[in-house]
Amino acid sequence: MKLEEIVRKSNWDLKKISDVTFYQEGPGVRKKQYTEEGVKLLNVGNIQKGKIDLSLTDRYISEEEAYGKYEHFLADEGDLIIACSGIQVSYFHEKIAFLKKEHLPLCMNTSTMRFKSLDEGILDINYFSYFLKTNYFKKQLQKLITGSAQLNFGPSHIEQIDIMLPPIKIQKKIVEVLDEAQKLIDNRKKQIKLLDDLIESIFYDMFGDPVKNDKGWEVKKFDDFSNVRSSKRVYISECVDKGIPFYRGTEIVKLSLGEEVFPELFITEDHYKALKKETGIPKIGDLLLPSICAKGEVWRVDTNNPFYFKDGRVLWVELESDFIDSKYLQYCLSQVLIKNFEGIASGSTFPEMKIFILKNLEIPIPPLPLQNQFAEKVQAIEKQKELLEESLKLMEDNYNSLMQRAFKGELF
Repeated sequence: MKLEEIVRKSNWDLKKISDVTFYQEGPGVRKKQYTEEGVKLLNVGNIQKGKIDLSLTDRYISEEEAYGKYEHFLADEGDLIIACSGIQVSYFHEKIAFLKKEHLPLCMNTSTMRFKSLDEGILDINYFSYFLKTNYFKKQLQKLITGSAQLNFGPSHIEQIDIMLPPIKIQKKIVEVLDEAQKLIDNRKKQIKLLDDLIESIFYDMFGDPVKNDKGWEVKKFDDFSNVRSSKRVYISECVDKGIPFYRGTEIVKLSLGEEVFPELFITEDHYKALKKETGIPKIGDLLLPSICAKGEVWRVDTNNPFYFKDGRVLWVELESDFIDSKYLQYCLSQVLIKNFEGIASGSTFPEMKIFILKNLEIPIPPLPLQNQFAEKVQAIEKQKELLEESLKLMEDNYNSLMQRAFKGELF
C-alpha cells in the first residue's frame, strides 16, 4: 500500500521529514585532528544493533575544537542517531539508536546523522525512529540513491522523503505497542545470551585459558591438523540477483552469532558447480571466519545448503585429523581470537588474519574424550537454544506484523 493511500484511508497527515524534524549530518573531521583525549567522536561503528557503544572506537578531538569550531555538532541527550553511509539495506534497522546522558559529551562525525522533533505535539521522536525501520522509508531512500544495496545518503535525500503522521495520541499508542513487543524480543535474546555464557563458562572450567594454556595441554599448530585456505576469487561483477548465496565477512559474522542471514549477493548454479569441482566446498564441521575477526567470530558450518564465500576476507579451516573435535576447535579458536586478536593478526592499516598466520597459530589440544564431553554438553545447550530461537522467531514475526499494521493505520 502506498503512503498516499494509507493517509487517505486513515485520515492521517502526510509531511516531509524536513517539516517535522531538525536533522544534521556530522562534519568531516580529518585524521590529523584526532587526539588521544578530549571529546569523543561519534562514528558509524559506534552504532551497533540499535545501541550506542563508544568503546568500539578511540577517536577524539580536542576540547578546544569541540567547544569552539564544532560546538554546533555536539550531540544532546535524546538525539536519534543513524548511520548514513556504507550500510546494507537489510541491516539498516540495526544502525538506529538514541543517545543517553552517559554517552556525553559527544561530537557528531561524518557518515552519522542526528534527528530531533521540531514539535513534540506533532511528532513523537520514538514514532519517527520506528518509521525509519519501515519499508516506506527504505523504499523512498533507495529510489533516491538509485537502488544501491549500500545506503549512502545525506540531508539532501532526507528532505525529499515523506512520513505519514497520525495524531500524536495514536503515535504514542503505536510506540507503546511496538516497545512492548520489542521488550519481549530483548528478553528472549538475553535468555539466549545466558546460554552462550554458560558454554563459555563450561569451556574454561574444562580446558582453562586457551591463550595461557594454564592446564598444560599439548600444543599444535593449525597446519598440523587442518587445511587452512580461502576460496577461488569471485568478482562482484560475476554475481547475480538470485541463485547460490555468496557470503562475505559480514554474513559469516552473523552466521557465527546464530543470526538469520539475508544474502545480497549470489552466483549462478553453473558457476557454483564449477567452483565446487575446482576448489571443493566447506562441509559440516568445517570452520569459516572473517579475516577481520577481533570479536572471535567463527562459524562452524552446520548446513548442507549450497553457498560460496569471498576469497581473502573469509578463511576456511578444513579439519584433517581424528584428534580434534570441531565444536571444541570452534570455541577454542573463538576464545583465542577474542583474547589476543591484535597480538596475532597483522596489517599496516588494520589488524587482519592472514592464511599463513592462522596456519602457524598454536592452540592447546586436550585429550579427545574430554573434547567430546564438551561437545556433548554444547549440543545439549544448543537444543535449548533452538527452542528459544524458535520462540524468538515467532516474536519477531509478530513484531513485524504489528509494525506493518501500525503503519497502515490498522492498529487503532
